[in-house]
Amino acid sequence: MNFRDRLEALTLLLRPWSELWSRSILQNWPESGAAYPDSWLSYAESLDEAGERRLDEGALPGAPPQSLQSLLLALHALTELPWHQGVQRLAVADAQGLNAKKIHEVERVLALLEPRTRTIRQAVDIGGGMGHLARLCVKSFNWTFHSIDRDAALQEKGRDWLRRARTLPRDKLCFIHTSVEDGPQPAIDPLFSGRESASMGLHTCGPLALTQIRKSQDAGLLLNFGCCYDKLDAARDLPVSRFGEAHRLPFTRHALFLATRGRRDKTEAEFALMKRVYGQRFALDLLLRRRFPERGFVRAGDAPKALYAESFAVYARDRLDRLGLDVGMTEAELNSFEASVRSETRRIFLCHLLRDRFARALEVVILLDRAILLEEMGFQVELLQVFDPRLSPRNIALIASRAD
Repeated sequence: MNFRDRLEALTLLLRPWSELWSRSILQNWPESGAAYPDSWLSYAESLDEAGERRLDEGALPGAPPQSLQSLLLALHALTELPWHQGVQRLAVADAQGLNAKKIHEVERVLALLEPRTRTIRQAVDIGGGMGHLARLCVKSFNWTFHSIDRDAALQEKGRDWLRRARTLPRDKLCFIHTSVEDGPQPAIDPLFSGRESASMGLHTCGPLALTQIRKSQDAGLLLNFGCCYDKLDAARDLPVSRFGEAHRLPFTRHALFLATRGRRDKTEAEFALMKRVYGQRFALDLLLRRRFPERGFVRAGDAPKALYAESFAVYARDRLDRLGLDVGMTEAELNSFEASVRSETRRIFLCHLLRDRFARALEVVILLDRAILLEEMGFQVELLQVFDPRLSPRNIALIASRAD
């Protein structure tokens, strides 16, 4: 894959729609809604709940406008990445203590690494936790492995697991209690260097992926799965490649949050809950804007899931009490207000469904930029889909190895 051509094509496609994906819908309502073409909103409003669910899944049921259909088809083509199909099944004993998601991930990572381990003798894992991946790499590849994590309690559980292991050579696995940070760290930096060294980060949070890349410039192999893009600094952390700098997009913190929102398919009940949560929150925002216009957008915070099952009045009372606000309305008046704005809250909801169609493309732009940075450093680079996104939505592996 030519990462530069792919990034250039994606940025050209995304840039004209930046008013949709770079801004928060709710915080900028109603101006944000005006950025959506009338034909898109009319189409979305024509859908029943089953159609809304399909739109949330990325489909376009019914008769979508040509502009929307063409855009989504082009985005899908440019964000489609090859799949790594291999699976190295874990024995029952090796899978003990791992949940279904972790088993799924480890089995595929081991298969991904296996043909790339010819020259590797040691490895370091950022955020290794209890060291499950580390011990299985030691068992599978006979590597010397250093597992780094900030959580001492998790590491102690990993050491206990290692003490009870009968077949694992204990001198091959070492736990290091520290944080991986930018700047010199003499105690750990040598672990990331050397053509016989592998550097791994599974779901490195926010800028930690960039820290791993910078520390691993002299490594023989790098494997990274990024996540939590909303914790990146839009001005500092992207683009990171020279080519990306020449094709910069107007990323904002709202766009970065959107990039994290590649969601798995929802059941009917899960979709209904999401729609109800959004409806309650949107109605409360409209109420606050009308009663306290001087406050502008007010963050209501996440409510307990059970609260969304109650009437709007019960939900609103709880949030208003936490905010220390009194709207001077009875429960009946609050419920009546929510009913009166349902057409508007549904429109806000539909704007969210349409905006979410840009999420994967923004994530791929971030990862293409990182892949190009690694190429600029002299690595051979792959971007592969590895995990089932229903289990692990951040499923794209960035793999960099030395040409020699």
